[in-house]
Amino acid sequence: MLRWITALALAVVMIGPAYAHKAPVHTGRTRGYRKRAAPSCHAFKGEFVQLATKSGRRFEAYQVGSRSAAIGILLLPGARGLTEPVLAWADRLGARGYRVLAVNLYGRNRANRSRRAHRLSKSRARAEELTAIHLLRAPGRKIVTYGWGHTGSLQSLEASAADPADVSGTVLYGGGVSAKVSVVRRIQSLVFLVAFRSQTSLAALQAFEGRLRVYGKPLTVHYYNVAPAAVSPLGPHDHSALARQIGAMMRTFFGQVQVLCRRCAPYESALFNYRN
Repeated sequence: MLRWITALALAVVMIGPAYAHKAPVHTGRTRGYRKRAAPSCHAFKGEFVQLATKSGRRFEAYQVGSRSAAIGILLLPGARGLTEPVLAWADRLGARGYRVLAVNLYGRNRANRSRRAHRLSKSRARAEELTAIHLLRAPGRKIVTYGWGHTGSLQSLEASAADPADVSGTVLYGGGVSAKVSVVRRIQSLVFLVAFRSQTSLAALQAFEGRLRVYGKPLTVHYYNVAPAAVSPLGPHDHSALARQIGAMMRTFFGQVQVLCRRCAPYESALFNYRN
């Protein structure tokens, strides 16, 4: 226990203002020192931090947003890692009043690295998810896990299942319907799913909805016959009319999470919504 408390106390080490790319270094020397160019990308609003799991293993995350926010978001971008679009997405959520912690569960690579990302082992990913959730905890704050794409959405469900006592909302944006029953059974949060016909068949979607219903998990679904890129929070169309509409529905969901009574389960069946 003491080791875990010590790890949490030492978990956050500021790395300074966040840049998507490191500053390139010139090999030439002037008067005995190396000349550095200006950063290749603009600074973002948040900062990179080093966190430590219970076992002492360190990993990097990006945090942004008000420390007094009523909603804390664990942002899980999947295999994309902490790229420029992901950092910009986190900044937008932070600017809307949320406390955001973006975590890459695909190893150490960040936006400036192009090597192929490899997903962490389940035990290590779970340890990092728990550490991130514990960092987001604050008096009166509700925590939401928010995943993008198939892998990010699965990570969102897995993070919610890893700490069901602390997570009040689970957002799946474009995936997650293949989650195992063992994961679904453990979550104790409201679930918000944005699905796309080109990626998720109606049969798969209904099967997922059925699994959540069986175990009494409240689900809101929005199913679209458009390409995911048309409303992706990581793409050039994130300000389209449809993307703004989805953003408004997401804020409504966050409002429901904020007033959720965690000790009022089983949830009312009226919380199940299906909108096509």
